[in-house]
Amino acid sequence: MSGNRIETLVDEVQAAFDRRPDDIETGLETNEADVLQLRKSCRLLAGAGTLLEEGFYTIVIETSFVAIERVVEFKLLEGGVEPRDLPGTHPGVYTEAARRGILSEHVATNLQDLWRNHRAKTYYQDGLAARERASKLYELAAEIHEYVVNQSSKRHECLCE
Repeated sequence: MSGNRIETLVDEVQAAFDRRPDDIETGLETNEADVLQLRKSCRLLAGAGTLLEEGFYTIVIETSFVAIERVVEFKLLEGGVEPRDLPGTHPGVYTEAARRGILSEHVATNLQDLWRNHRAKTYYQDGLAARERASKLYELAAEIHEYVVNQSSKRHECLCE
């Protein structure tokens, strides 16, 4: 692969993101910002479940963390936060969730610690992804998803089975 090919591909990717998409991922066809985040969480969990069975533990860990954030952002948006006002940091999402009573202070603090100490280590540093770690985090993500969705008047918008 040449530098020219990479430059061409970068341009093509940019153009793809600049155009309105035609073939949208199943379930993400909505104009509601909160429902979109909920459904992204659903899809992330579905993908993580599939990948867990295939042994892709690194991506299950990453995807589980993101699924938690998306479902919390769903609830923040449903509660009146504007999309542009969502917390700009991963730990900030958990802080805001605790402040608004979506998650307990204990859970929010521990999620922040998990993010800082284990997600970053697994993804960027020398932390090793393993089945038990991925499985437990996936289980936590699914439980948080269900807990948050059950607090919502829009639980019928959830794509999870």
